[in-house]
Amino acid sequence: MENVITLSHFGIQCDWEDALGASTEGKCWVSVRTHGQDKSVQSELRRTASNSDTIGSFPFVVVKEKSSSRFLTLQNVPDGQECVFVATSSALGKVHKAGVIAMDVSEGGLGVSICKNNELKIWETDTGNVRRVLQGHLIDAYTCRFFPSGVVILSGGADCCIKIWSAETGDCPVTFKGHTGPIAEVCIVDRGRNIISVSKDGSARLWDCGEAKCLATIFSCKSAINSCILMAPTNYELGNPIQTMSDREVGTKGKLLVVGREDGKVSGVSVAARKELFTCILPSAVNRVVQVGYNSFAGGCQGGEILVFQLNSLSQPIKILSPTSSPILDLLIHPHKTDSNISSFWASKGDGTCVLINPSIQPCSKVIQLTGPDCDPVYQLRNDLDFIYSACRDGLIRKYSLKVINSLAGLP
Repeated sequence: MENVITLSHFGIQCDWEDALGASTEGKCWVSVRTHGQDKSVQSELRRTASNSDTIGSFPFVVVKEKSSSRFLTLQNVPDGQECVFVATSSALGKVHKAGVIAMDVSEGGLGVSICKNNELKIWETDTGNVRRVLQGHLIDAYTCRFFPSGVVILSGGADCCIKIWSAETGDCPVTFKGHTGPIAEVCIVDRGRNIISVSKDGSARLWDCGEAKCLATIFSCKSAINSCILMAPTNYELGNPIQTMSDREVGTKGKLLVVGREDGKVSGVSVAARKELFTCILPSAVNRVVQVGYNSFAGGCQGGEILVFQLNSLSQPIKILSPTSSPILDLLIHPHKTDSNISSFWASKGDGTCVLINPSIQPCSKVIQLTGPDCDPVYQLRNDLDFIYSACRDGLIRKYSLKVINSLAGLP
């Protein structure tokens, strides 16, 4: 029997919290589209003048609202599914003037991001004040992330180069060259003596940071690779490491590289054995992969589909379907400890929606959705200890309180 979760697609006026609070008779639009429907049903929420409650007209019922926490819970009466809309805690508008396409944050209070003007910047997560502008990529940079130390940054882009930067000085002491196509994403092995990059040239390469050289091409295919994750699965056979392993290769034993491909496939590769272990076929191009459990990962597709795989049952994924075909642009595991084999995770889409999905709860009766973008794509999601951050085409980096979200999701 096919394992499918269908989600209704909820929409709300991007400035709903201001529109409803503007006066005692404020109002905003809201919509829903259930799976199998061709069109959305649009309605209105309005603030009553008598007791300042927010009420909805059919098919919506307002279940709960709390202006101080900036959230609103609606129920779609026909199917009973609820959506909790969470407003932005704050927006950082001083970092970039163009669309933000990639981002990462550290627990030390720093962020790094790239915009469509090819500006790579380091900034303070609490204020948005820019600390450094990193100049060195000849053409567009596509990906950036912090090393575990939080003071070293890795970036890659269309110039086929990977660069290591000091967050403290802005210097770039190391540049890796070897790929023949744009760099799509990078993984850091353990503490960072080695890194792995994937490229539109269809290859995944292992690099030695200390000597700035490529140790091996650990995977290659005829399709562009869009995304990668590095897993350390338990009780899963990865094969024996190659006998010619360099002493410069550290931490690759027991690691599984999962790559998302433009041809609609996800491949799993034993890094130390240099061996492809599996390839799964998905409905459309795989834009992003994310680990959602010790032995589980999810792939988000260009056609809007999300598939969740467990390594011991790859032929029976959980399919998460939305009534819209807006592409999945990023996936982020929700930062919360759980005993479940599969954790909750966020999905950001090309229509600006960002939804928290819990595949372990079926059927899905409630979703949590971040609001703010006005139909602008959200390209990336990241988190620190206190907030979830979103990078949007409108040039804003938005922050959402994890404390509020966890309380809404029933998490401590």
